Amino acid sequence: MFTLRRCDIIKFLACCLMQAMGLACQAQSYSYSVKFTLSARNFVDTIPIIFEDDQIYITAHTRGATYRFCLDTGSSQGIVYTDGRFPHTRILGKITSHDANGSTSKIDVVEYPDFRIGHLTIHGYTGSLLNSHIDHTNYDAVIGFDLFNKGLSAKIDPLHGYMVLTDIPRFFDQEEGYRVRYRLLRWVPNIKVSPYHECTDEARFDTGSRRLYVMSDHSRRTFSNNIPDFETQIEGMSYGSRAIGSFGAESSREVAFLWLDRLQWGGFNFYDYHTMTTQGNSRIGAEIFHYGSVIIDPKRKELAFQPHEPRLGCLVSNEQMDIAFVPKDGRASVGLIWEGSRQYQNGFRQGDVILSIDDRPIFTFRQFLSYPFINGKKHRFTLRGTDGSLRIIESER
Repeated sequence: MFTLRRCDIIKFLACCLMQAMGLACQAQSYSYSVKFTLSARNFVDTIPIIFEDDQIYITAHTRGATYRFCLDTGSSQGIVYTDGRFPHTRILGKITSHDANGSTSKIDVVEYPDFRIGHLTIHGYTGSLLNSHIDHTNYDAVIGFDLFNKGLSAKIDPLHGYMVLTDIPRFFDQEEGYRVRYRLLRWVPNIKVSPYHECTDEARFDTGSRRLYVMSDHSRRTFSNNIPDFETQIEGMSYGSRAIGSFGAESSREVAFLWLDRLQWGGFNFYDYHTMTTQGNSRIGAEIFHYGSVIIDPKRKELAFQPHEPRLGCLVSNEQMDIAFVPKDGRASVGLIWEGSRQYQNGFRQGDVILSIDDRPIFTFRQFLSYPFINGKKHRFTLRGTDGSLRIIESER
């Protein structure tokens, strides 16, 4: 008869425990993957898109319902929200996620149900599961750059309201455009642009970001230290925060208000552009689609910008963003204001919390975002200052 000694039993149990812990760790972790499958091969599909509020939206269908996806090339994979309408089938594990401000967090990764965009059905697509997001009131979920890391090429043309999506290699080779190479950092594309003569900045191509271009504070400091006349591009300084990532607003720091003579993408120039610095990555955002289309070629790792008019540049001449509102303890507050701005002259101050607009109480940041502001109309703001005092001002939003 075979008899186990006490030490053998202990070793056996320890081995079982280690295996169980290993399986648990595997169940709790998730690695980036593009293993989702498509319903077609050797296809070309023209998918309707909506360009609204400087964001790209795609209509998706699943389980007899229709949803709106935001196309976000700055997100490595999809995103769904715990308080959103779009369903998910199961939790696959956890992953370390990085938002646009550089903040990180461990979050759940979930599988989407099979869904259809255009004529294409996608099976096994995955996304991060985030808590309530203050800025997703116009869409139900996100589709990220993994759509292109899968090997699909695309031409995004919001002017005509479509995206051409294909798995056929070299399909867009005959298309003209200002081509730049990109490299993947955390699975999203980053390109070289020139915000000033003799300056090269690496910027994330991020259609989830609205502005044409924002410069990282690190890049601004580097240019200021190495290019003597770069200071001519700075029209003001302030202190605060404006960018809101997946995990909240950036912390308060020094912010530069920039007035760039020109921003260059692969030989194409955007002239007379107002922007500012951010604590996260420099970014090229969806505002670029006001001026042309973009082709994504993952085989060559290239992006091609096709201007609406065949020329070497365009005049932007936009207004400076002189005030930014961010969530603070769930409420809308002034995260950043430039002292040389019209809004500062109207009475807004750093840290002001909005209590009401036109005598309508504003309890949450989401209420502020969805408030029906009217262009050209002065609205009545009731504010609580950092010293606890109450003020009423009238200002356009």
